Amino acid sequence: MKLKKSYTFLYMPEDHGASRQFRLPRGLIVGVGGTLLVLVGVSVLYGVGVGTGNSWLPGGSRFQKENRALMATIDGLEGRVDGLRGEIDRVHEVQNVVAAAINLPGVDDETFAAGVGGRGPTDLSPVEVPGLDGRSGGGDLGERLDQMLRQAKIQRAGYLAMIDTLAAREVVRGHIPSIRPVDTGWMSSRFGFRKDPFTAKQTFHRGLDFSVPIGTDVRVSGDGTVLAVQQQRGFGRVVKIDHGNGVVTVYAHLNEVLVKKGERVVRGDVIARSGNSGRSSAPHLHYEIRVGGRPVNPLTYILDSYAARH
Repeated sequence: MKLKKSYTFLYMPEDHGASRQFRLPRGLIVGVGGTLLVLVGVSVLYGVGVGTGNSWLPGGSRFQKENRALMATIDGLEGRVDGLRGEIDRVHEVQNVVAAAINLPGVDDETFAAGVGGRGPTDLSPVEVPGLDGRSGGGDLGERLDQMLRQAKIQRAGYLAMIDTLAAREVVRGHIPSIRPVDTGWMSSRFGFRKDPFTAKQTFHRGLDFSVPIGTDVRVSGDGTVLAVQQQRGFGRVVKIDHGNGVVTVYAHLNEVLVKKGERVVRGDVIARSGNSGRSSAPHLHYEIRVGGRPVNPLTYILDSYAARH
């Protein structure tokens, strides 16, 4: 039987108006019907796929594998963040111990836990990745990283403060006249009352005398600036060093001066050669420490073994 090549449709309106005839090719009718069937089928498959975890959808199993791989990556990152969290906490403990040792305030645990004092939100702000076993998959991780970045900034500021404090103390310590001015010789006269070698009367001796041969190296006992190089009655050739904070050292009866006024010197530098100039009964070095213009016992400043023996 030969199939018809077209179909005729008769349209008759209910208001008894004129009827109309439509002739449609058979191929067009078959094509439209087939398209509708395909759309219905895809809709059914999609509905079933959504209800069963997308495994029925084209590529659904691939997406599930990618999701599982992503979850494994996030789990690994969370483990590394936990390790970093522990290290930051340990550094915080050490920081507070060091701060206490140098009399600086530490950071209390509550402030540190909150990350107060750090910067605001970072580029690692939480990003939600829904659909991964019901977990955010990144939001909490981003928040934890953001907090640790703020805490790291607090720790950096704390360490910089400790470095500044220690550096300032090191500068002060370097300026303290804490070594004896000559490496050899013996102490022929102490600080305090003694019999004057010229008058035989009791007079106050304002420093220490070191009996050394002429030409012995005289070393500055602390960092400072040459305050004066002069010829002074009684003391002969003299060098005075300003160590800051009102501390001045005096080196007298010198034979030769090796520095100039205003010159910066560092503890241990050779600044002169000992001699016998001025009012002196024998070659020696007279050494004084003055604080606020008043002489003090140099032995209270000397930290080497010589002070311990004397």
